[in-house]
Amino acid sequence: MSKLMRNQDLIAVGAAVRNHSAFRTTIGLPGTLATRLQPNHPTDDARGIAAATLDGLLLGCGDAVIGINPATDSPHAAGDLLRLIDDIRLRFDIPTQSCVLAHVTTTIELIERNLPVDLVFQSIAGTEGANESFGVNLALLREANEAGRSLSRGTVGNNVMYLETGQGSALSAGAHLGVGGVAVDQQTLEARAYAVAREVEPLLVNTVVGFIGPEYLYDGKQIIRAGLEDHFCGKLLGLPMGVDVCYTNHAEADSDDMDVLLTVLTAAGVAFVIAVPGADDVMLGYQSLSFHDALFARRTFGLRPARSSTTGLNAWACWNAMEDCAKSRSATHPCVR
Repeated sequence: MSKLMRNQDLIAVGAAVRNHSAFRTTIGLPGTLATRLQPNHPTDDARGIAAATLDGLLLGCGDAVIGINPATDSPHAAGDLLRLIDDIRLRFDIPTQSCVLAHVTTTIELIERNLPVDLVFQSIAGTEGANESFGVNLALLREANEAGRSLSRGTVGNNVMYLETGQGSALSAGAHLGVGGVAVDQQTLEARAYAVAREVEPLLVNTVVGFIGPEYLYDGKQIIRAGLEDHFCGKLLGLPMGVDVCYTNHAEADSDDMDVLLTVLTAAGVAFVIAVPGADDVMLGYQSLSFHDALFARRTFGLRPARSSTTGLNAWACWNAMEDCAKSRSATHPCVR
């Protein structure tokens, strides 16, 4: 159906469907736009990550998750990063969840060592062969989901999985062939990835829409279209769908295209987007949204951050205070002191 629809149709139907999930905050509620704060660092330097994290928090980002892509998949390094984010969260009483985007087997090992794991991350795809290239299958994803829930760290829900997808992942793995060796188009395979995601009732799912490069999505127009298609398909399959609005430097795209995609996705009711310092991820080497971009989308559409009903600091008060701080540069709220 999505292939037959205009962009306007994808926006209208996407906006009509609301799916939500919960851990410490509830993702996907009407009137909200959540953000993943992505404070990556090329050497996993703790001071650099902490500075980027605080920068994002002061601009109201991070209510979906504070999520770091580690420079290595070392369990020791991942454990250090988990402790760092958890310390920031506890010190400032931030109602959010954290995630180090290591391979699922690494995270299971960290759970067994009783480290402060909130969410379990894994990249997934829409074919068995592509998922095998990622080193995962449905049984392993189910095991990871059970392991994450065993820690009982959520306060308003027990959705513990964070999954990322993206059009072209099966093709890049040479795992895109169907019956009789006939190639299957990348949007169909992307939609199949969302069926995989449903198996583990994730807190967060997002397509990294322009990350693989122009070999799969050539220019800004294709990236915009793919973002709307992915969001629509994920919503119809019942997921709290987010999008990493992004492109690689060698694609025929620029920040104007990302402005357009962010705006139409917000109109379509996207659950969350990803924000990085200055819109430039210095570790992964691609362009995404900035903290200010997310603030623009919320203010333009009259949206609020994700909400929480924890017994401690109310999430709306916390994130709203951070946004007020961004406006006035005052620091009177405990979240921003």
